[in-house]
Amino acid sequence: MLHGLVSAITVANLTAVLAGLFFGVVGGMLPGISVVTAIALALPFTFGLPTQTALLALGAIFCGATYGGSIAAILINTPGQPGSIATAFDGYPMTRKGKAPQAMMTALLASVVGGVIGVIILLVFFAPLSSIALEFGPPSLFWLAVFGLTTIAAMSSGNVIKGLLGAVIGLVISTVGLDPVVGSPRFTFGYYPLVQGFDMVVVMIGIFSFSQMLVLLGSDQSFIARYTPSKNVLREVAGYVFGRCKLLLLQSSLIGTFVGTLPGAGGSVAAIIAYNEARRWDRNPDRFGKGAVEGLVAPESANNAGVGGSLVPLLALGIPGNAAAAVLMGGLLSQGITPGPQLLENSAGEAYDFIVGLLLVNLIMLPVGLLVARISANALRVPKNVIIPIVIVLSVIGAYSIRNNELDVLIMLGAGVGAYLLMRVDIQPGPIALGLVLGPMIEESLSVSLRLAHARDSVFEVLVWQPLPAALIVLCLLSLFAPVLIERISRIRARRAQGDMPTASREVEARRLARGPTLAASLLLGALAALFWMQAADLRYPSDVFPKLVIATLAVLLVLTIADTLRGGSAAYTQTTTVPDRQVWAILAIGTLAAAYVLLFPLIGFYLTTFCFLVVGLCLARMLARERPSSRMFVTALLIAAGTTLAVYGIFSGMLGVPTPRGLLI
Repeated sequence: MLHGLVSAITVANLTAVLAGLFFGVVGGMLPGISVVTAIALALPFTFGLPTQTALLALGAIFCGATYGGSIAAILINTPGQPGSIATAFDGYPMTRKGKAPQAMMTALLASVVGGVIGVIILLVFFAPLSSIALEFGPPSLFWLAVFGLTTIAAMSSGNVIKGLLGAVIGLVISTVGLDPVVGSPRFTFGYYPLVQGFDMVVVMIGIFSFSQMLVLLGSDQSFIARYTPSKNVLREVAGYVFGRCKLLLLQSSLIGTFVGTLPGAGGSVAAIIAYNEARRWDRNPDRFGKGAVEGLVAPESANNAGVGGSLVPLLALGIPGNAAAAVLMGGLLSQGITPGPQLLENSAGEAYDFIVGLLLVNLIMLPVGLLVARISANALRVPKNVIIPIVIVLSVIGAYSIRNNELDVLIMLGAGVGAYLLMRVDIQPGPIALGLVLGPMIEESLSVSLRLAHARDSVFEVLVWQPLPAALIVLCLLSLFAPVLIERISRIRARRAQGDMPTASREVEARRLARGPTLAASLLLGALAALFWMQAADLRYPSDVFPKLVIATLAVLLVLTIADTLRGGSAAYTQTTTVPDRQVWAILAIGTLAAAYVLLFPLIGFYLTTFCFLVVGLCLARMLARERPSSRMFVTALLIAAGTTLAVYGIFSGMLGVPTPRGLLI
């Protein structure tokens, strides 16, 4: 351990760590550039480097990209990585309150502490933890994923039905494409390209990034949020985090490390579970979702602790716990290190050098993160009419870069528009994203469990009558019904205190009545559910089990939503405000322009189309804000469009090597 620490502190290794952290943080911020993509892009450049230098660079990218996703989640409500979904729940509300610097400092400190704790546990306990992880078979992983899904009930206080409805919509989306076990195509509706399914990151870019731009268009604000630089932010945040949240840091880091060790779980599941546990045991859980610091500490510490956890099965068993660990395994093998039971006998020195070096990586991430966060926070000073076209361009190139497919860009736009319409009736993107992330894990674990049950002639013996599944079932029931009971009790107390009010609580009554839009959305979703059910009738066992179960659940929730809406319950209300006619026309205009942009870039080239879109979009956005056209407006748009296009070209084509359509002209 001492040798690893001393050998890591060399000019070459420190340079590799700094370069890897910057590359990882920036990559984690960009939509569509996942942790896996960032590591895979850098892997060829490490082949000629010394072993420790190469591994430290890859580890720095892994840690940096895991943290980087939180910056976009906090600033523009767009999780850069799946593990940052829960970060957006409280991070973006803090930004809207003018506390973006505090939010980013909180996320950074939690990430560093979580990463350090995860690596320490990896260093000391990775052999025992690997044996525990092996006990989690498909039945246990199924119930663990379901437990993660039940956190929706806790996060949807006041509107549990719509929260669960959003999660099931995400599950339905995850079933499109090939069955993960048998390989049968599902829900393609005769269109062959849909066999590849909806990529999770593509849909997430749409439901978070593009939909958020439509929300900004519908607001009267000139900026995303007010931003006032303040001094001593780091000291203020550190005092709160290490004073009032130290136990939460430890709890969430332990959760993240343990869940990270489970194959297929990853940081996204860990962050979701840690967020729910933080909310469950908080004295005032209603603060969560409205800008609570604890709502940032829990998911970020768990997400980054999962990095160390994911290396446990990789190093001890030779089994990568997730896709990023699988790519990192390629880096280990290329350096002559074979992960597995013989690692400590054959390459103990290199293994401990790598693990101890990760401690250094997480500590250096603090100054690097501070620098990137301060630079990124200045984006809030840019008027929203400039931000919106630029974010749309990043969303388009991010969606395209996943699989170099124009269809993915159209899917991203469709997901964004659909998410925006669902938000109008209080079905939020967060639950949809959680269903989308957990869906494949639930289905794959369920399918394997059913096959085991078929071999043993007992479903209950496999899925229920075992210690781990039974314990997780109890946790699922508590997580699902405890928030409902707490909400009922609080409503009863509110009625008594307010003279037995005839409807729900005063908080619900203060919302805008949206009975008509909610019924219309429910009927439309019901029609889609019926269409999917007819397609599912042609599927064979076991490809049909999970889709039919999900569609049936969707139908039940829609019936409950309609019934609750008709009787004037919480489902009949929404927290969103009415969009003025002027903003409606702005949304339609920018939406049409974005659709034209997507349809034209395969024809005339991506970067030429990007430049034209930015010029027109910037001028249009300012005119929609009632600014008179002028030569100054046009020149400013030209300069911003040229600079943005060159920056996008330099990052995606020059640095990341993303191929883009050249089109007929360029």
